[in-house]
Amino acid sequence: YGILYDAALLSHLQQHGMNFDREQVITRCVELKCDVVAEDEFDTGSRMRLNLGHTIGHGIELQSNFEISHGKAVSMGIAIVTRSGHIHGLCDAATQQQIISVLEQFELPVSCRYRADDLARCTLSDKKRSGGIVNLIIPQHIGKCIIKPTPIGEIQSFIEAGL
Repeated sequence: YGILYDAALLSHLQQHGMNFDREQVITRCVELKCDVVAEDEFDTGSRMRLNLGHTIGHGIELQSNFEISHGKAVSMGIAIVTRSGHIHGLCDAATQQQIISVLEQFELPVSCRYRADDLARCTLSDKKRSGGIVNLIIPQHIGKCIIKPTPIGEIQSFIEAGL
């Protein structure tokens, strides 16, 4: 939620590491999710941002036969879309570095051993796919992520850039 919506929340986590104020952080996350769901009850617009890292993360889970946990797979997915977003001019270098750094600070993985073509193939069955388009969520800067409608023919190269 810090990456998606709240730079102060992410800063709190970075400053305190695993000693963060759990009640404060959970309360803030619930508030943010509540606001998002209330704004987009049917997941057709802004609520899609909650899928940050999930599309590629689900592919990583599938490729690992679910030996990689959902949280770790989503972390890898966040790192991949952030790096690729930077390469494609959608995410600045400082934001990329901060996101990768905070994932590593919390001992979450930022790379995977799977090939871009295998992960891209998994996106074809992603529940968020709409016809020939997959909506990827890309951090522009901390607190703001964009929804990037990506043709399925471009998914592999986008993933490859982030690996």
